Amino acid sequence: MDRKHRIEDFLKIHHEHIWWPFTPMKLAKEPFFIEKGEGVFLYGYDSDDNPIKFVDAISSWWVSIYGHNFEPLKQALIKQMDQLEHVIYASMEHEPALRLAEMLSEKTQHHLPRVFYSDDGSTAMEIAAKMAFQYFQNQGTKEKTKFLVLENGYHGDTFGNMSLGARSDFHKVYEPLLFDVIHIPMAYNTTEGLYNEELAKLELQSLLNRLETFFEKHHKEVCAIVLEPIIQGAAGMLMYHPFVLKKIRSLCDEYKVLMICDEVFTGAGRTGPYFAYEHAGIFPDILALSKGLSAGYATFAVTLATEDVYQAFYSDNKAHTMFHGHSMTANPLGCAVSIASVELYDSLNIKNKIDQIQNWHKEFIEELKHSSVKEKIKNTRYFGSVAAIDVVVSLESFKAFNLEIIDFSVRNGALIRPLGNVFYIVPPYIIRKEELKIVYEVIYKTLKEKI
Repeated sequence: MDRKHRIEDFLKIHHEHIWWPFTPMKLAKEPFFIEKGEGVFLYGYDSDDNPIKFVDAISSWWVSIYGHNFEPLKQALIKQMDQLEHVIYASMEHEPALRLAEMLSEKTQHHLPRVFYSDDGSTAMEIAAKMAFQYFQNQGTKEKTKFLVLENGYHGDTFGNMSLGARSDFHKVYEPLLFDVIHIPMAYNTTEGLYNEELAKLELQSLLNRLETFFEKHHKEVCAIVLEPIIQGAAGMLMYHPFVLKKIRSLCDEYKVLMICDEVFTGAGRTGPYFAYEHAGIFPDILALSKGLSAGYATFAVTLATEDVYQAFYSDNKAHTMFHGHSMTANPLGCAVSIASVELYDSLNIKNKIDQIQNWHKEFIEELKHSSVKEKIKNTRYFGSVAAIDVVVSLESFKAFNLEIIDFSVRNGALIRPLGNVFYIVPPYIIRKEELKIVYEVIYKTLKEKI
């Protein structure tokens, strides 16, 4: 079959069978067909058979932290496939699961030594919430059944996680089915960098006082507080001060509330340290990790817990069991490639690399803010490998805004997938300065021609 007829065949299948996530399918444009990835680039062709090559500026939904076709990760999978592809993970044990559990415990300085395997970020967070709830139930504290959550949070699309997140357009239709939580209004740094002194003076103390009020008022009915540390990703890369985490940790200790960190996005080195909570010098009680853990090479996730949480389930009473599991739990392939991913964080000195990327973000954002498109930029921020630019968009153009920007940016050399009116950049850690410059050049062109 020649290329033209193959494209026609692909389009027919696409229109008759495919249902994309987070996409109004009637408004969607024709798909790009991706044939291969190499480094930070993806290659393929559009529906008219025009070749495309573009920088994967969002790490393929935040997972491909080492880019594409990365040899150490490929070899880890191949080696494991030659030995064991899968086995039931109950009554059975295998070396990759053991080794990875020990490595992740070490990353928390063994403050969270217990590892519960699963398959994606939403699941890891669902498990975390169930752990926190049952922790108190198993100990006879029946009244602690609610969750404190930070305003604008996002933790996944299962019903439990929809309940724990913001009541946004994503989940509004399901509101009658969601359980009640207690939302804490937040304060964010929407200006340069993270450590903005002006924000600290004007808003930080007010937020800390608000946190204390919520804990004091609700602690008797609350089992846990759920949060994304430092950066709330899906909310538009909203950033807050690490001191907020430190305050929450002290309040959790004072009022006997568990602290759940959703590190599905921020973990695996995204902000520099392997976990974002490290910026605050604290440890959570429960932590969810996925995405960068397996670097996009396997559907894989873990929920980490303290020994104290684990001991609440370690009982002669079978009703105290953590009744949760999945067919692919601790899949050996996922374990093996995650081990390789963790090893790369250390061997490639990723923490220093992230500092370098942050400096590049600062430089390129400054150039944008002094360019001919500066009037179209409302706010900018960056931290670690993450950068965000709030753009001024008219209400008339907003309906199909994201779909237009995706199509335009890919055709011009970099994938930009806005969150509302927020252009964000979450590049693979291996990106070079000249490749990141391409991304900012595409953003400049997009602001100039499409906004």
